[in-house]
Amino acid sequence: MRIGISGGTGLIGSLLALRLKAEGHKVRIFSRSGKLPYRLQRSSEWDVRIGNGPSPADLSGLDVLINFAGEPIAGVRWTDEVRQKIRTSRIESTRTIVDRISALGDSGPKALFNASAVGIYGSYESSTPPFTESTPPAEDELGRLCSDWEAEALRAESFGIRTVLLRTGVVLSTEGGALATMLPAFRLFAGGPIGSGHQILSWIHIEDQLAAILFLLRREEAKGAFNLVSPEPVSNEQFSKTLGQVLNRPSFTRVPAFALKLAFGDGALVATHGQRVLPKRLSDLGYKFRYPNLEGALRSLLG
Repeated sequence: MRIGISGGTGLIGSLLALRLKAEGHKVRIFSRSGKLPYRLQRSSEWDVRIGNGPSPADLSGLDVLINFAGEPIAGVRWTDEVRQKIRTSRIESTRTIVDRISALGDSGPKALFNASAVGIYGSYESSTPPFTESTPPAEDELGRLCSDWEAEALRAESFGIRTVLLRTGVVLSTEGGALATMLPAFRLFAGGPIGSGHQILSWIHIEDQLAAILFLLRREEAKGAFNLVSPEPVSNEQFSKTLGQVLNRPSFTRVPAFALKLAFGDGALVATHGQRVLPKRLSDLGYKFRYPNLEGALRSLLG
């Protein structure tokens, strides 16, 4: 297949590009900066299109477009300006993509895989009943953001384009993301839970993230929202304890919630709150997780 990846220089996009190319697919990467990460630089030459978004000419001839584009949410202070960038980079860019691929008709992509997040279910300080794809979106800020984001992507369905929404949790990788951020503190014997530690972490190993996307690409009947998370979510405290055990380090240095609030304002919610999410539709379709258990996932990444 001929597959385009918008946001293809990020952690997930670049690793997915390598996996797709290894399977024999032709991959086109869309990048705002044009600067490829080292993992792609080491590989063979890539078809990279630089700009603020894929143009109609860039999209013509593709079978599938996978859209990961979006400003970071975690680790930033949510000022009004940042909030606007977060919304624009997701909602308006997705609207533009759908307008362009729909206008191309038969010469454009026949499928759109659009990023989303488990934040659509809301943000909670402690455990909740499990959320599945049938759970309605929450009415808080993240819930509305993800709901509006998905609504723009789902417009593609009216043009006969297979649309898949990738509701991703916390992706575990040593090359980036939450785990890579935590590791220095734990290795210096200063790691531990964030805030109360009662917030639920719905996580997924990077290998399952990539394998699940490839699985859904091959299944023509796969449409709509899919939770890309492990079937075994854990509390932040459980996560910290397990990470400490795998690294043979203590995990009792608690990070106060108020300190994160001072640093990031409302952006601290990403770390101090969470969601208990299950991958019901993915499991019902027959996907078998390689790393369903947290300890096994961490040991595979950390040795």
